[in-house]
Amino acid sequence: MDASTPYNGAITREQFLVRETRVVAQLKTDENLTNEQIVERVTRLNLFHYPTERELKSISKACCRRLDALSDDPATRDALVRLIAHGMPEEVRQANLYALMRTFRVAWEFMVTVVGPRYRSFDPSLPRRDIASFLEQLRTQDERVAGWSDATMNKIRQVLTAALVECAMYDRKTETLQPVFLGVSLEQGIRANGDEVCLPAFNCLI
Repeated sequence: MDASTPYNGAITREQFLVRETRVVAQLKTDENLTNEQIVERVTRLNLFHYPTERELKSISKACCRRLDALSDDPATRDALVRLIAHGMPEEVRQANLYALMRTFRVAWEFMVTVVGPRYRSFDPSLPRRDIASFLEQLRTQDERVAGWSDATMNKIRQVLTAALVECAMYDRKTETLQPVFLGVSLEQGIRANGDEVCLPAFNCLI
């Protein structure tokens, strides 16, 4: 993740989207559809079972962006898209989290600077206040984030927390990180991308 990448608050609208991203990955992998064809197919057949066409188009485009963000290398990207399309549930959730990180700088920095160090130091404690403090610190460092409302900041905290819960990496009740084992295929993709710095966020050695 390039440090010059702007922070994007759209994560509050898009959220984790593991089911939707898998549907899009299957259309890419199994039918070799373009992004435009995928949006048309999802919208026409209401593959997400959403109430409005506008939401179908918006989220299908978001899923396409995430899959495209998985790698700059076509071969690596295709392998990771196949993983999301047909991998085991745990692998799919982890790869979807990686896609979220590659798409949203706030998710990348949260995982790399907050979650990773906890796993590395064998400190599973991750209180909600620490997630909120991470976001508040961003406010002091970036003009774009400084303009986000308290409601937006709270929603981002919820999305980041929910992503960890979806990956079985976090227990909301005890506010602690849980043991996680990174899938081999995703680890290979992360290393191929030169993203080893994020491996500790998945409880994996660099």
